[in-house]
Amino acid sequence: MGLRAKKAEKTRKRILTEALQLFKRDGYEQTTMEVIADAAEVSPSTLYRYFPSKDLILLDPISGYLDFSATFSGHSANLSVEEALAEAALAWAKRQDTNAEEILLVRSLIDQAPIPRARLWDIAYQKQRDLNARLAEKLHLREDDLQVELSARLLFTIIGTVADHWRANAAKSSSIAYTKKVLRMFDEHKVLIPRKAPRQ
Repeated sequence: MGLRAKKAEKTRKRILTEALQLFKRDGYEQTTMEVIADAAEVSPSTLYRYFPSKDLILLDPISGYLDFSATFSGHSANLSVEEALAEAALAWAKRQDTNAEEILLVRSLIDQAPIPRARLWDIAYQKQRDLNARLAEKLHLREDDLQVELSARLLFTIIGTVADHWRANAAKSSSIAYTKKVLRMFDEHKVLIPRKAPRQ
């Protein structure tokens, strides 16, 4: 990473840190972009260059964790598709555990703010489409193939369920522990999958 890129990343992190502290102290709705720019010691135009809207600042810590396609691709070169999906879920869990305090704060703020909450669904949908593309490529199927779509949605269902349990438990148990438990449940056939009775 060059000097310019390092400086840009430092500025971006400072904006995020200051914004989250302001959201926590004053509330998301009450905090303006101008106040964030002032706290981060950047001009409003610089702030808008990094984050075109306030909801993108709030969602930034979470949206990066939902990028499963790159992690899946990195593992799928050496592992089976199923194993690569499991590794993608575990990598997400590790990032969530590492940044537990920030993630819990962001999720509590999102729960109180309708616009970021709605946009989070859009981000999750796009990330799932990205994973669909990587899965389809690996399986030599179309992106809208039923097997591809169900596989991608299952991964997002797993992490959504783990995230809900982790938050409900105030992160007292790790996301990795929850994720491993879920994966074991699949291995042991404890997750009930609807099956049609065989014809007599």
